[in-house]
Order: sequence, then structure tokens, then C-alpha cells
Amino acid sequence: MKSFESVWEMLFIPMVSKFYNNKYLVAVRRSFFMIMPFLLTVVIMDVLESLIIDPWGLIMGNPGLNLGSWLTGGLTGDAYRQHTLIQTLQACRHIIGFGYGVVSILLTLSLSGYLSDLWNSDRNMTRFCAIAALLSLLPLTNDPNSALTDYFSERRFFSSIFVSFSASWIFAKLSQVKKLRLPVPYGLSSEFAKYLVFLPSVTINFLIFSLLNLGFTYVETLNTDTFAGLSTLPLFQSPFFAFLYQFVIWVLWWFGLPGHAFMSVIQKYVYIPAQMSNQLEDTAYVFTSGFFEAGILHVMGLIIALLVFSEHETWRSTAKFGGICMLFNVQEFMVFGLPIMLNPVFLIPYIFAPIANTLVGWLAISGGIVPVFNNTVPWTMPMILSGSIGTGSYMGGILQVVWLVMDIFIYAPFVITANMIEVPKDEKGEKQNEDLHG
Repeated sequence: MKSFESVWEMLFIPMVSKFYNNKYLVAVRRSFFMIMPFLLTVVIMDVLESLIIDPWGLIMGNPGLNLGSWLTGGLTGDAYRQHTLIQTLQACRHIIGFGYGVVSILLTLSLSGYLSDLWNSDRNMTRFCAIAALLSLLPLTNDPNSALTDYFSERRFFSSIFVSFSASWIFAKLSQVKKLRLPVPYGLSSEFAKYLVFLPSVTINFLIFSLLNLGFTYVETLNTDTFAGLSTLPLFQSPFFAFLYQFVIWVLWWFGLPGHAFMSVIQKYVYIPAQMSNQLEDTAYVFTSGFFEAGILHVMGLIIALLVFSEHETWRSTAKFGGICMLFNVQEFMVFGLPIMLNPVFLIPYIFAPIANTLVGWLAISGGIVPVFNNTVPWTMPMILSGSIGTGSYMGGILQVVWLVMDIFIYAPFVITANMIEVPKDEKGEKQNEDLHG
């Protein structure tokens, strides 16, 4: 046992420390810390919109208090949908989407600024190039069902990080090539000449991301009829396929890639139709979009384990803020802020916990203990509420509590192991706290 612990300390812990201290991950963490007040503001607005303002939500909709029908004089169906009040309330959804877009721009500004320091490029021009690249990736298609369109037009956290790194790196490298510096005519002011020399680098950067957007648009216009009807195939309702689906999603997230966005084809053509079938046709599909959305809470298990078992004050502080985000199923703060991304100590539980949740959920629903998920709820719906409303039974909420307890026990040994990792001194926060509190 002692020999195992010594090997563990000599090989595994230094590797984890190296990842944790990586200067690029530090930049991502600090960028998320900087935008957190704005992100939490939008998340709170999102939850309020989903619970109170949504015409089909708990307050306004028919499954709930049905206040919307009362305010519109008892209208239902298409007449209710076309009423001026209802259309106005629906417009609030676009405001929330715009809010996430603003947060993504702020994240891009913050992260590209840190990267400019790491790559020794002009800070202002690097930020401008990153913002221009992000905006050049705005969708060229109006198809509301497009997975790429949905991702780039609302929650752009991954695209912000991708653009910040790629655009900042491209500009930094191009701007250091002397042949790509524009010759400045004699007599121009020094301030003007300082930025004009970057014209070729900026142009190339912008063209690269514009062409990338054209590639996205082409992919979105491909014929997807091949995927129609997948939800009716037994293979896609088997637990083994569900385990594989979860495995791929969370492995991608561990690498810092948006797993749900990459697997959106399966979600769109298998699990969302299964959810709608349960809701409209009285079927009993176990694996639906609501089932998997309810299981995202496993990150909350990590947060509680950190608060209880972690000896790193920085991680505990991160968990406190991350817990607020995870109340509304926003896990990006923990993925990039702790980070979970590329952190070997959390690889196993981060993948195993959602698979374990899937297994227990499948057994509970197949055994008739918990009803199937047959009601669509917003992804920001807090735990217990999402399970109870999604299944139409308090047993759905109890299932989520069972999941959470399991997840805490799954994460706890790895959090205890992480106590042997040395946290970077500049992130411990003592000096900052002294400055803030005098």
C-alpha cells in the first residue's frame, strides 16, 4: 500500500500539478472570474424568464397556474400563441440570448487580453481581432433548428475560448512577421502608424474566420433526412447506447469541447423526439432529452465534495461560486475555472458519475419506481424542480437527490487525493483578500 502511495505521489500528483499550473488554463480561469458577475446576472434572468415569463412555463402555462390564459381572456391554442401579450413575452427569450452573447464578448475580451501578454502581441489589437473573429462567426443561416446556429447564437462560451485562442495566436504570429507589416508613409502620426502596420495581419485574421463561417453554413445546409426516425429504433433506447452517449459527451467536455453541441445530432433526432413522444403520444421512453438534462447535476456532487473535503482555499472559493452557477445547470465555470478541463485527477469521476446516474435512472424508471420524463422543462430549472416537473411526480426529484448523493461519494476520493496538489501561489488569494478588506 505504501509503495502504491509513493508511486502515486511521484508520478500522478506532479502530472496533475503541471496541468493545473498551465499558464493557459490559468488565463482561462482568471477570465471566467472576471466575467462572473455578468454571467450570473444573465443566468438569474434566464431562470426568472423560464419560471415566470415563459408563456408555457409554470406561472403562465397550462401545466402550471395558467395565468397566461387568464390574462388573454381564456385564449388557447393558436389564438393564445398569436396574442400580442404572448408574443411580447416570447420576445424576452431573445433578450436572454442577447445577454449570453454579451457575456461571450466579455469573455473574449478578457481572455484575449491575457493571451496577448503570454504571446507578446499588442494587447488592444489582439482583443479587437478576437472580437472581430467572434462576430464573423455569427450564423449566416436563419434556420432555428440548426445545432451550430443555436450554439453560436446563444451560449458562446466554447466559441469564445476557441476564438480567443485561435485569433489571438494567429494575430500574434502574423504581427511578428516583418514582411506582413505595412510600410507606413513618412509624416503620419506615431499613434496612427503604430496600429496601421497591423493592417495585413488583421485582414488575414478576419478572412480566416469568415471562411470558417462559410464552412459552418455549408455543414448546416446538408440534408439531414437520413437521421429522421432514429428515436424509434430499439438500439437508441438501450442503456448501452445511453452509456456510450454519456461517455462521449463528458470526455469531450473534459477536453474543453462542448460535448452536448458535438452530440446535438443524437439529441435532436433521438432524445428530443422521444421526449415529445412521451409528452404527446403517451409512450414510455426512458432515455429522453429531459432525462439527460436532469443528470447534469453530477457537477454539483463535485462542488459539494470540494466544499467538504478539499484543503485548497482557492478550490473551495471556486466551488462556492460554481455552486451558484450549478443551481441553474451552468457548469462552464467549473469546467474552465477550477479547472475540470484537462485535469487528470477529475477525469475518472467526471466521466463515471454521469454514467452511474444513467444506470440508476434507467433501473428506477424501468422498474416503475420513477415515471418517465414526459414534460419539457427549461435547462436552467434547478435540481429537484426539474426532476419533479419533468416526470410530473415528486419521485423525479427524489431520483435527483439519489443521484447527487451518489455523485458526492464518487468525487470524494479524488478530491481528497487532490489535496496533495500544490496550488499556484498567485492564485491562493491571500494578498487579494488583504487588499479588498484592508
